[in-house]
Amino acid sequence: MPAIDSALSDEDYIIAKAKDAQKYNIHSAKAWMLTAKTLFPANFKIQFEAYLMEKQSGNVQEAAECFSSLMKSRQNLPSLLPEISAIANALRSSEGSFLSQMFDNICPDIQLTILKTSVENSDDTMEHCRLLVLLLKKFPQLGVDSLVKTLINAEKFFYDNRYARLLVVETLPLLSSLESPRLLQRLVIKAIDFYNSYVYDENEHDITDPWQRLFGVLDLMGRQLGWDSFFVNYSNSLNKETYFQKLLTLRNSEDCRQLLYCGTTFFLRSLYEHKSLKGNHILVEALSDPEVAPSKRRKGDLEVTGISSHQFQAAANCWELLHSNDLISREFTKLANQLQTKPWSEGFADEFALYRGKYEEAMPQATVTNLTACVVRVSINYFQKNYTACIESILAALPQLPNVEGILEPELIVGGKHRHLHFLPLTKVAIMHYFCTLLIRILLNTGNTTDIAYGHMLVLMQLGWPQEEAIFIRILDVIRQKGVFHYHLFTSYIIHIDILEELSFIWNEQGNNVVLDILPNSQQHLGQRRIGTRGADKGVKEDFKQAMKAQVARSNESVLNVMIHFITSERAFFLQLG
Repeated sequence: MPAIDSALSDEDYIIAKAKDAQKYNIHSAKAWMLTAKTLFPANFKIQFEAYLMEKQSGNVQEAAECFSSLMKSRQNLPSLLPEISAIANALRSSEGSFLSQMFDNICPDIQLTILKTSVENSDDTMEHCRLLVLLLKKFPQLGVDSLVKTLINAEKFFYDNRYARLLVVETLPLLSSLESPRLLQRLVIKAIDFYNSYVYDENEHDITDPWQRLFGVLDLMGRQLGWDSFFVNYSNSLNKETYFQKLLTLRNSEDCRQLLYCGTTFFLRSLYEHKSLKGNHILVEALSDPEVAPSKRRKGDLEVTGISSHQFQAAANCWELLHSNDLISREFTKLANQLQTKPWSEGFADEFALYRGKYEEAMPQATVTNLTACVVRVSINYFQKNYTACIESILAALPQLPNVEGILEPELIVGGKHRHLHFLPLTKVAIMHYFCTLLIRILLNTGNTTDIAYGHMLVLMQLGWPQEEAIFIRILDVIRQKGVFHYHLFTSYIIHIDILEELSFIWNEQGNNVVLDILPNSQQHLGQRRIGTRGADKGVKEDFKQAMKAQVARSNESVLNVMIHFITSERAFFLQLG
């Protein structure tokens, strides 16, 4: 054992003996420290070494007592600051540690002194605010007004989002009230801005249920201003329609703040949910069928269907409400100008224009030629009866069809006579189904009653079958009445088994003499023979049977590919329809 330097002071000698003893006998070391504290009760160095010894030994209660004594003496405080800072950092961590356990064993008065000291000795503004939050979480009775003012007035507040996060996420939940209504409004605006930006930040995912937290901030304002608690306690399960109907009751209120802040939050939340759900879907004008009973869920003369229809309508209705009079519109514009992220500026504005039937605003610019723009042009041009432009856009879209095949859209046509919008997925099947459906309507709307028009309809209805079955039955009735049907593209494009069976039934039907001129010219004997139900020529009947067998054999082919090839090949016919 090395010798202890005899030139040391008495205090340092005893400390050195205690440290040396600690290496091999902790009890001996404690005895030396007890002796030192007894002989020199006011000596900071001895008190601090005693604390370090208990800390190194992992003795929580003893370390807490030693550190409490140091804090009470207030001697040589600068030497304690590193330890005070370490305690504060330990308290901010979610993981338990020796220092956080030690802090829990210190009496509240000393705890308060420790945290206040850490705040008072922090030079960095951000660190100062974080320590204030820690202090107020431990001692909420101190009040958070000063911290709120420090944060919202911080020089870096508007370009360093850490201050906004500290204010909105950490500090505002500590508030029970705030004397200044003006400051309270600034806080609500900052909270709306922060959470609205946060949900669109792809790098941030650590705040649970940000929208509910934002409604919690609204609750703070609502309690102070006497708002209806319904508006600030919006739960995840609350019916959007019910909430919106309640918002409508605020339209004529003299104080527009409740409608402004609650309505804006509801709008932003609905829009975010719409965008999150919508994914790769676009809003188009769809179709309604007066011969089919309308759905019970529809209200009014407009129905929106598809993946995010409820969320979109909630956002659209709320947008209109926030622009329903000059006062609320002006205040909403002021609020919107303070938001970093304006999610309605991309996508929603065009969707809303289409929703309101403002086709010129919804129409994509001529320079934009991507698939989405083409489909929207198809939709708008069709409903403006610009059929040539509609078909040109269909032809422009065909080379851009996505690789994802997808499935048919059962809600593309709904029952009733009302206007119908639908969120169409950008998949190959859904887009082609939409195009085929519109082309059938164009053929019907232009009054073209030629056999080639009816034949083209039979081809087009195969993809969405049996959605167009009513039109198919009408075509069959026309064929029976005319007694003849000329369509030499039949074997090229009609492969759906149900349609083949129905045409075969006509051919075999007793009591009728329907001529089905459906084989290509090359298969017509001498260009003169026609297939009829009462033809005596067995060769003609055999030709028909063989043709039908060949078509049935193709029934497993891709109807989708047949449609793409058909529209491309018959482009000249379709373009002259307009």
